[in-house]
Amino acid sequence: MKKIVLMMLVAMIPFLTMAQKRSKKESKQAVEQTTSSKATVEYMVIKGIEIPIDLEGMSEQELNARGEDSREIQMKRMLSPQLKLIVTFDYGNNRNKEVSEMMRVASNFRTMAAAANAAAERGWEFMSANVLSSTGKTTHYYYMRRNK
Repeated sequence: MKKIVLMMLVAMIPFLTMAQKRSKKESKQAVEQTTSSKATVEYMVIKGIEIPIDLEGMSEQELNARGEDSREIQMKRMLSPQLKLIVTFDYGNNRNKEVSEMMRVASNFRTMAAAANAAAERGWEFMSANVLSSTGKTTHYYYMRRNK
């Protein structure tokens, strides 16, 4: 009985190893990329980075020479901060005419509200937002969606 079981196992080894398909080394496997999905909703992230542009680089002596007190300067910064806003639109992997147009006009936006309004004109609706503040910079993330 042991000999029969042993012979069956030895006889089955070639069948089990032949069942697996081997790939050829010289042929590369093609990666399929889908250009259209079955999703009914598109998502976009508007990322805005605020960088302050003010008199921080000037020394106290230069500021005093200009006749401005440091308390006045701090008050001016709080009331009307001068900021440089960098806006980007993240559509994922989808690149089309709308994406390139939005990225072109992104340099003209002075506030995040202007960027959100421009997206709303193209059918995007606001979902939520996050604001992260680090040393001197504030980063805004606006999450938008649109039905296809």
